[in-house]
Amino acid sequence: MANEMQITDGPDKPALQWAVAYPDRQEVHFRLENDAVDARIDRIEEQSDGFTFKLNGRVTTGPHKDRPFEAQYSVEGRTGTLRVL
Repeated sequence: MANEMQITDGPDKPALQWAVAYPDRQEVHFRLENDAVDARIDRIEEQSDGFTFKLNGRVTTGPHKDRPFEAQYSVEGRTGTLRVL
């Protein structure tokens, strides 16, 4: 069962790029509506607008620790949706 959460604040584009380039050393932080999580980014797919990304990775903190996730995230508004799988 997937658990979908709204991202209310998150990393900028350079932080996402660092996280995908160095997944064993670099994590990103997503602030959610009622919580926050840190995550490792395994894959990033930039959309045509240059601000929106599809992300895949693994949650590294909290009750969903070690579970995979996918996200739709905008660095312009630093908002999006994170879905724990």
